[in-house]
Order: sequence, then C-alpha cells, then structure tokens
Amino acid sequence: MNRLLICTVLGVLSLSACASPEPGSPAWTAEQQQKKQETRVEEVKASMDDMPSWYAKPPIDEFSLYAPGAATSSDLQFAEDKAVLGAKRALADRINSRLSSKMKEFISESGAVENAQVLAEGERVTSNLITEVNLSGYTIVEKKFFPAGTQYRAYVLLQYPLGNANRILVDQVKKNSLLQSKLRASKAFEELEKDIREAREKPGKNDAPSAGTEE
Repeated sequence: MNRLLICTVLGVLSLSACASPEPGSPAWTAEQQQKKQETRVEEVKASMDDMPSWYAKPPIDEFSLYAPGAATSSDLQFAEDKAVLGAKRALADRINSRLSSKMKEFISESGAVENAQVLAEGERVTSNLITEVNLSGYTIVEKKFFPAGTQYRAYVLLQYPLGNANRILVDQVKKNSLLQSKLRASKAFEELEKDIREAREKPGKNDAPSAGTEE
C-alpha cells in the first residue's frame, strides 16, 4: 500500500515538472527568453557557415580597393541594397584614408613639412576630398544570398578602381596653385600622374569593367 502511494506521488510530481509554465508567469517569460536565445545561437552558427571566403578576406591588389557588406531583410532586394550601402560606407572610409595618406606623403617628399601654409592648404584640400569622394565608379563583383530564418541574408563585395581615386586627388591638387607648385617636385606625385596617364591609355588595367557598374 505504501509502495503504491509513493509511486502515485512521484507520478504527480513528474507530471507537474513536465507541465508548461502558465503564460505571463516569470517562469514562462524565462522560458521564452531561453528559446529566443537558442534560436539566435543557431542563426549565428548558420550565418558563419554560409559566409563567403571573400567576405572574411577581401581581395587585395594594386589596382583596386575592395569592401564587403552584409545585411538581412524580409525582402530580398532590400537585403542586397542594405548590404551595398554598408559596403559603400566601408569603401568611402578606405578611400578617405588613402587620400589623406597620399597627401601627407606628397607634402613630406616635397620638403614642405616645415611650411605651415602648405600644411594648412594640404589639410584643407584633404578635407574637401573626403567630403566630395565620389563612389559612382564602384562595381559589385560578388554577391551571395542565403536564408536566415524568415529573412534573407545578402553578402556583397564592391570593387573601386584606384585610378578613380588618384584622378580625384590630382585634380584637387591642380586647383590649388600653391600645392601644385610645391607637390609637383614630389617623386610620389610624378609617379601618380604617370599612373593616371597609363590608366587613360589602358582603361582595362586600373578601371573596373563598365558592365554592372552601380550609380
């Protein structure tokens, strides 16, 4: 008789343990949070498995800058658009850094480091360059799409030819007579102008293909 009573009590306790918490209760809220966390962990694992190799390690070459982007959305086209926008931000940052570095290199090589006026003009032109960076020459060279739960995940890779950035830099310098007279003595500036001339003669070398170019 005692054995039967014990078994009955254990059965009731077991059923109580397996019963779902009452909706709205602290236990139910904690359970829902745990389920969301587990789902998120699985989504992150899936996104890492799907990630293209060029996203983690973008290509590097002497003729172009590359920037990857990724985004999710319930709309496939919007997912791609968001990924492209993120990549363009990264690309603009890289171009800005390159232009700023080039300007400092020109000023240093021209022997104008001690000239406060040249330094000020260099900083002003660099600021204008960064504000006016034009990314209209970029190209989407890679794109991949994957399911992400009820959404789409888009990966894109943008390419921007360095010839475009070089031309922007040289054109801005030529607009400033003080900088032009000082920086033309720089070997780096001469080499940059040479690269631009070669790019114009051989557009396939430093410029991205026109097909697929985005505005």
